[in-house]
Amino acid sequence: MSCVGPITFEELIDGLLVFFNKDKESVAIEEVQAFFNRYVFNSADIMKYAKWDKFKYTRNLMHEGNSKFNLILMCWPEGIASPIHDHADSHCFMRILDGEAKETRYFWPQDTCNRDQSLVEMCSRSVGPGVTAYMSDELGLHRVENNSHTNKLCSLHLYSPPFADCNIFDERTSKKTNVNMCFYSKYGEKEEVKKKAHAKRTKAVATSS
Repeated sequence: MSCVGPITFEELIDGLLVFFNKDKESVAIEEVQAFFNRYVFNSADIMKYAKWDKFKYTRNLMHEGNSKFNLILMCWPEGIASPIHDHADSHCFMRILDGEAKETRYFWPQDTCNRDQSLVEMCSRSVGPGVTAYMSDELGLHRVENNSHTNKLCSLHLYSPPFADCNIFDERTSKKTNVNMCFYSKYGEKEEVKKKAHAKRTKAVATSS
């Protein structure tokens, strides 16, 4: 694997499979970030996977990484934000493809909170196209948002190990709620379309038997 120069989407996937072929502790965070940054974004690479909902951001699974990671395309309409959340003790890499993300980090409430029990903001920053941010539970909690009211946002997220649930936090009360993670689409096909097709096949089999 070459250590310098731009890479294609196919080369990005091949390289990630190498980076994440062992356990969580062996991940070289800065090397992965640098590798992500070498990817030259081409909108054709994500055309198949980019599924949008005008009322919420969508999580679109692109690759399962031999069960070592999930690579997810997130599509953010204008003005949409995630809840404040943790990362279930996993690595989180976020490469901005198009648009600009605002990331706000918070302290864990058990470490520090305001007198009224609200979360304490640690810092806030903008992350632009071509930049790969890193987040983990050791660094606190965070929220990601598309602050623009005129432009959409596309970001590529890698989570390792993959996780099926995480915790979200109420900014005003610090209350924690465990939530299941779900995908809006997998490998370019919307999940609701797959469910309807499965139900239709099941109905057909029941009718014919």
